[in-house]
Amino acid sequence: MAHEILLLGVGNLLYGDEGVGVVLVRRLKEKYAFSERLEIVDGGTLAWDLLPLIAGREQVIVVDAVAAELGEIYRFSLHDIPSAIQYGKLSSHEWEMPELLTAMEIHGDLPPVTFIAIGVNSLAEISSSLTLELSLRIASRLEALEKAVLQELASLGVQPLSEAAHA
Repeated sequence: MAHEILLLGVGNLLYGDEGVGVVLVRRLKEKYAFSERLEIVDGGTLAWDLLPLIAGREQVIVVDAVAAELGEIYRFSLHDIPSAIQYGKLSSHEWEMPELLTAMEIHGDLPPVTFIAIGVNSLAEISSSLTLELSLRIASRLEALEKAVLQELASLGVQPLSEAAHA
C-alpha cells in the first residue's frame, strides 16, 4: 500500500512558534526524498478535514507545538501525554488534535499515532502578536526536531532516499 505512513505537521503559521509543525514538515519535503510508503502533509489548522487523511493509515506521526519548556522536544502517544506539557488548548485550531483523534478512536478509525512535539510559549503569550517568524529559540531547535522525526521514521523502516536536488 502506498502512503501507509502519514507525517502530519499541524499548527497556525500566523502565531509564529505555534506553526512549527507545519514549518518542519515543509522543511522535510524540501530537503529529502522518501519512499512511497510515506506521505508528508501540511495539516495547518484543518481539524475535521484531516479525518480522511488519518483514517486507514498503518501509522501516523503528528508534529506539533505544545505549551511546555521552551525548545524541549517530546515524544508521546494520545494516551501518555506527559504531565509537564499542556496539549490541547494551545492554539486556535478549530478542534485540537487530541480531541480530533479521540473522536476517531471512539468511531474505531484511529491508527497508531505518535506525537513529536516541541515546547513553545502558551497561546496567551503567542497570540499577543501575529508573526510568520519562529522565535530564535525555536528556530535554533529545528534541527533537533528534524532529527527526532527522522529517528521516528527510521524506527518504522523509513529512511530518506536522498537529499532533494535543491536542498
